[in-house]
Amino acid sequence: MRNTVLVLAALALSAPPALAGAQEITEHVTQTLRLDPGGTFRLKSFSGPIHITVSERPEAVIDAVRYGTRDRLDRITLDIRADGSNVVVVDANRRDRTWFWGNDNVVKTDFDIKVPRRTNLDLSVFSAPITVNGVEGSFKAHGFSSRLEFEDVVGPIQAHTFSGSIVIREKAWPPDQTIDIDTFSGNIELHVPEGARGSVSFNSFSGHLTSERPLVLRSGNRRSLRADLGPDGASGDHLRFKTFSGSVRIDR
Repeated sequence: MRNTVLVLAALALSAPPALAGAQEITEHVTQTLRLDPGGTFRLKSFSGPIHITVSERPEAVIDAVRYGTRDRLDRITLDIRADGSNVVVVDANRRDRTWFWGNDNVVKTDFDIKVPRRTNLDLSVFSAPITVNGVEGSFKAHGFSSRLEFEDVVGPIQAHTFSGSIVIREKAWPPDQTIDIDTFSGNIELHVPEGARGSVSFNSFSGHLTSERPLVLRSGNRRSLRADLGPDGASGDHLRFKTFSGSVRIDR
């Protein structure tokens, strides 16, 4: 199923024709592509909030609002494509390589996205805040200053930011669950369900680890430690946190 709706809205209709190309406008794009449950959704963006929720249909629905001049929107395009029925790829800033764009080389794009409940997510952003709600799968997320938030999710998470914070609320805790988080100054907040257990590895220069869940210290000190979450823990480093100055909190 593929349905594309394109809506253009000029913000300054009274501008003279010679200046119209320099006026900021908005561009609304909606597109639906088939995505089987268990498939992968990949997204690359620079700025603008991203909200990802679930749908009970085997499809990805991308609703995007782009902001920029007409010339910039024409030459920096929103690329949405499918690779078969189990991979959807979205690039918010596909550039026309023949155009010299200088410093004006990105388009702010707001995304509202729906995917099947069982979907693997691979997300790469700069300052775009991300919220994922209700998805079950594996999650990879990379950001710079963006806040990454995973609400009521199920599955392993690998995430990295420089200064953005990371909040994770796991709805269920699979036996092979893994959490691997790396930040510089961003704080990390992990909420785990009752019965969650695993081996915790924490390494930081000046950050702190606090936990409302019982931890059994195995080795280390304030800066670098290994501990068990739960009464009998687990082998391996299932929960790994590495920061420079960011702190980690484990809660219910």
